[in-house]
Amino acid sequence: MRTAALWQLVRRDLRRARGALVSSGFGIAAGTAALVFFVALWLGMSAWLRDRFPSEQVELEPPKGEDAGLFGLAFEAEPPAVTAAALEALRREPYVVAVYPKLRFAFPASARGELLGRKFGVGEMPGDAVDAAVVQAELGPERHFADPLDAAETSCTTSDECPAPAYCELASGQKSGLCSDPVPAVVSPYIVEIFDKTIAPAHRMPPFAKTLIGLAEGVVFDMWIGESQLGRSKHGALRRVALRIVGISSRAIDVGITLPLEVVRRWNREFTGSAADSYSSVAVRVRSGADLGPLTARAAALDLVPRDTRARDVGALVTVVGALLTLVAVVILAISASNIAYTFLVLVSERQREIALYRAIGASGRDMFAWLMALALAVGTSAGAAGLLLGRGAAALVDRLATAGLDLGFARLAPVVPDFPFKPERFFEFPPWLWLGAVAFAAFFAAVGAVGPARRARRVEPMAALAAG
Repeated sequence: MRTAALWQLVRRDLRRARGALVSSGFGIAAGTAALVFFVALWLGMSAWLRDRFPSEQVELEPPKGEDAGLFGLAFEAEPPAVTAAALEALRREPYVVAVYPKLRFAFPASARGELLGRKFGVGEMPGDAVDAAVVQAELGPERHFADPLDAAETSCTTSDECPAPAYCELASGQKSGLCSDPVPAVVSPYIVEIFDKTIAPAHRMPPFAKTLIGLAEGVVFDMWIGESQLGRSKHGALRRVALRIVGISSRAIDVGITLPLEVVRRWNREFTGSAADSYSSVAVRVRSGADLGPLTARAAALDLVPRDTRARDVGALVTVVGALLTLVAVVILAISASNIAYTFLVLVSERQREIALYRAIGASGRDMFAWLMALALAVGTSAGAAGLLLGRGAAALVDRLATAGLDLGFARLAPVVPDFPFKPERFFEFPPWLWLGAVAFAAFFAAVGAVGPARRARRVEPMAALAAG
């Protein structure tokens, strides 16, 4: 049968049996809408997780069970650490792209400063350090993140001898030091989110954390190291250092400040009395998320464990829930295929004589099979396209209600999902393959449902069917 003749038959049957075909295609449309909605939600949540917690990176640290605790602190026990040998072993793994050692403050600290004419103080300043090159690549060349002591040349005994805003970097027990520029510091975007989504609304303030940090860039403030509200270090003497905020970095500690690695290493040695060349933790970037399994196994052999498994746990939950919802949509489509099968069986039974007549004037059984399969594909494609638009529209509505609310003219609906740190801008993702795949999936299930009736039409004997009529 020629393509033009086949298309003419399909068009005619779409008009003649539109009631039954629309009814059978309704299930296909509903299943496709559910499939598109759930898969897009799954993709959107997965994309949000990847942005917030990159699957190609994990932070490793010694097991927390090895912490010396209060008894260990009383006897100045060394806390568990990541050794240089462990770092080198990780770098040798073929799937490891980069290794970024981190060092936490091993001394108490507090901070004081002034911003926009208002003084502020932090009684306890947590912090850590990363390699300067890691943060420098993120900040760009216009902002410098490096140990300022490398460029210091002028000797000093007090900060009064140094031109502002420099200070005298004079270690405890030393008679003279060097005039150093303020130490560059970066903060995490997590602080921005916590302020804008939690603190600001509680005080009826607009979200202006990014603006505030932007104004703070370049501002110098004092940090006192060796003592804080919670106590003081047993080694070293309380002294003042100067810090300067240079930007926001994803490498920074979630709550606190992050400084260049060599600066914190020097201060840790000063206030702990230890010259150990080790690290608090290490961030490891691998080629893909599939490499995290081998990395975790290798880390366990080095007595290291992932610092935070929340991203992995949430990711597993999103995957399981997404898979279950997608399975529900597939079941709807499978049931719809059985409805297609019933509709087409009735269609074949009602048109036995018509099919026999076609066969008698030269149409083959293969032509009859192609006719019904083409009709099923037309129904499935049309229903799939309708379901795709329905699912996309439902997703757009839910996205709007969840993120910005809805203005109905006579009333305004507030966002269903309240603001929270790192709330996604949208909950659904619609890549091009989803649009094509949804329609193809619908057409496939419609075709599967029509295979049985089409084979029955193919076996119709012209003489027997005409005689029976």
